Amino acid sequence: MNSKKYTIPTILCLAMLMALAWLAVPPLAAQASADPQQAPDPALAYLQTQQQPDGGILGFSGVSDPDTSARTALALALHGLPADALTSAEGGTLPAYLAGQAAAYVHDENGLLFPGRAGLLLSAASIANPEATPLGGVDLAAELEASFQPASGAYSTTASQDWSSGAASDLGQAWAILGLSLAGRPVPIQATTYLSGTQSADGSWGAGDPDTTALVVVALLSSRNLGPADSRIQDALNFFKTTQLPNGGWRPAWDTDPLNADTTGWVLQAIRAAGQDPAAWSAAEGDPLSALLGMQKEDGSIGGTYVNAYSTADALIGLGEPLTAFLPQAPGSHAALLVQYSSGERFTACVPFSSDALTGLELLQLAGLPLETVTDPALGTAACGIGGVGCLASDCFCGMPDYWSYWQPSAEGWAYAVAGMDQNLAQDGSLQAWVWGGGDPPQDLGADAFAQVCPYLGRGDTAGGDAASAAPTAYPEPAVVVPVIAEVAYPEPGLTAPAATLTPTPEPALPTALPTDAPTTEPEQAVEKSQPVAAYLAFAGLAGILGAALLILRRKERS
Repeated sequence: MNSKKYTIPTILCLAMLMALAWLAVPPLAAQASADPQQAPDPALAYLQTQQQPDGGILGFSGVSDPDTSARTALALALHGLPADALTSAEGGTLPAYLAGQAAAYVHDENGLLFPGRAGLLLSAASIANPEATPLGGVDLAAELEASFQPASGAYSTTASQDWSSGAASDLGQAWAILGLSLAGRPVPIQATTYLSGTQSADGSWGAGDPDTTALVVVALLSSRNLGPADSRIQDALNFFKTTQLPNGGWRPAWDTDPLNADTTGWVLQAIRAAGQDPAAWSAAEGDPLSALLGMQKEDGSIGGTYVNAYSTADALIGLGEPLTAFLPQAPGSHAALLVQYSSGERFTACVPFSSDALTGLELLQLAGLPLETVTDPALGTAACGIGGVGCLASDCFCGMPDYWSYWQPSAEGWAYAVAGMDQNLAQDGSLQAWVWGGGDPPQDLGADAFAQVCPYLGRGDTAGGDAASAAPTAYPEPAVVVPVIAEVAYPEPGLTAPAATLTPTPEPALPTALPTDAPTTEPEQAVEKSQPVAAYLAFAGLAGILGAALLILRRKERS
């Protein structure tokens, strides 16, 4: 009798307690999303559905694709996940697939290297599994370095196959620089000078392509050869500001969607790499992060009309940590150089060296700018022309009252250098500046000027460490347009024309078979999107049902 009287209510109470306990613990998807280092679980689940038996991720051609797979490996790493977090039912993993495809993917039929492809694969390998080099028997870093052309500064080869080419291009150069940087290999200043020299007048690269422009910004900053204070970076940020859509996102010229996931993602990566907060980039109708997260579909994919694994991986790259946070510690010593032209346009260079110190002259020479100098036995060496602006050595002060003045930071601000550039020494952490004009000091760079020219050195001090510590504090806000001057372009090393206008021709982007999207950088709002709201509603409903059932049974027992 007692067992009949209490069994059902007891069972109901236990069931109710079990339901409470189950609902109090978020499901696996919610647990993963609650950590800002984790990717939104629905997007990962979608990518899992796109993984093929060989471990690769489905590409545009309907089979596993090394490009999409490498981007997926990048996305996983930027969300704190191992590259083998996705495993096919047959046991295939991304690392195994990429290793097996490396040789064929980065070479043409004649064994010649595609530098852009090698850079992409090296980027993924370097942050997903830094110990796994060479990849699939291919020493990607060594082959990339062997493709460097010192005369031009380009990473290029004569490789050619289908739509791909090893010829110099903005896209290929950017991937090569980014891959080498993430692998901890030094990038010659000539390489970044070449790439920065192909910037268009509107601040873009790739003939006005925002995806290419964003990748170039990330690559240039990752090289550590220049910092966010450089006018070339600021001009690119202004390009993003002028092309931002009212909804807060971006899209390439060919796209008619409200915004493009790939493009918005990569622009957010560039914004973060430049030390700016994406939240400050709100437009009339929304902000970039909300706009990107609003593109997620019910199946977890992220994108617009062309949504697929490629766009989802790129979006996750943007919603993860900035790539600059994964740069290895920079070896050796570094000195910072600032060259300011008459309109305020700034050229910067972070110059690595292995000796105890450099002279100011050596610092200028290593920065790759063409120089015109004259030496007086009593006064030392003076700069007549820097970067194609100024005078010939035969008439060093032809521009008076304008001339090149020489500056160094002091406790009170900028101080005029008391020694000539061949007598003034630059040591590790030093900053030297040159200004064309009537003797006015350079523009103020803020509290830590050195870190703004030489970011991400990984020293654990204000000059490096991580993205937060390297973030600048005194750059122009996005709405402030840095003036662009016509008289100054950034020449390739070796050119010595005085006061000349050098107009670089932008390299065309490599043709693509199908249009694609691009990546971003902030996991926080992805967390909000994946919270298990339905679970809480289910909990409330179940609790009500169980409570009502228990009340009815109690009344029956009493009767």
